[in-house]
Order: sequence, then structure tokens, then C-alpha cells
Amino acid sequence: MSGFVVLLNGSPSAGKTTLAKAVQAASETPLFHRSLDDFLAGYLKRFREQDDGTLFEQVLVGYVHSLAQLAVSGNDVVAESVIIPEWVSLYLKAFEQVPVLLVGVHCTLEVAQETERARTDRTHPVDLDVPWFATVHDVPYDLEVDNSQGLAAEELADEVIALLKDPPTRRAFDGLRRAAS
Repeated sequence: MSGFVVLLNGSPSAGKTTLAKAVQAASETPLFHRSLDDFLAGYLKRFREQDDGTLFEQVLVGYVHSLAQLAVSGNDVVAESVIIPEWVSLYLKAFEQVPVLLVGVHCTLEVAQETERARTDRTHPVDLDVPWFATVHDVPYDLEVDNSQGLAAEELADEVIALLKDPPTRRAFDGLRRAAS
């Protein structure tokens, strides 16, 4: 029996972790959640601080594939993603045999920058003034939420829970798979 993955896709500091935790709390069934930041924290801070991007890339690949394996093992997963064009193939390969619901978590650049400045959990703050801030949403979605509209995470989570209860027959991630082949 296979589980499924709900990918909350958006820029860093868009509110994906907060939303994932709210979805997990609102779910009537068990949902597994760990973020990429949780996986990165598996390394000592000194190694994260010295990283030239290689360690990050290795952890990212392991994170994405582990989410898929959790679902293959029968677990339902809510997870965070930052699907920029150069990472689309990673997600497509990892989730080849896994049902995926794709949720776009939007916010303005100003909201993301403000949130990023306030964060204390990052070794290196993320530079959000980069071209991929806009391209992270160059994928189709089953649902889109806007975290800059002042809604509480619980309200946004209700929208995601409604999607889980009544998923579309034609899923956005399947469309992404077809477009890539």
C-alpha cells in the first residue's frame, strides 16, 4: 500500500514549514513531516557554515528521495519544496511512482525578505533577490494559497485539508510529468 506526498512549494521563508505543521495538526489521519532544514540540521553547524553548496545539494537529493520512500512504504507525507527549473527532474525522478499533490505557497518578495531577516535558524540567510524567486512557481498546482494575505496558517491548512479529502482526478504533478516526457 502506497502513501502520498503533499508538496508545499514556494520560496524560502514563504511560510511552508508553518503551513506544513498546521496541516499536520489539522489532519484526521497521520501525516509525516520533516523539512529540508531538519535534514540539514543533521550536520554540525561548522560543516554547514563551510559548505560551498555541495553538502546542500547532497542533502536536498537525499531529502527528496527519502520523502518518496516514506510514501512508497505507506506513509502519507506533507513536505516542503522549492522546485526551481533546474530541480524539476530531481522531483520527477524521485516521485516517479508516488501520488503527489502540489500546493503553491505564495507570498510577496517583501514578506519573504522580512521573514528571512527575522529567522534565527539559518546558518546562511537566503538571498531572495534572485531570479528563481519568481521561477519557483513555474509549475502547475492542485491548489494555491497566498501567505501574504494575513490569513492564519490554520485557515490555509483548512484549504489543504479540503484538497486531501477531495483530490482532483487529474493532478498537477502528473501534468508536470507528461510535460517533461
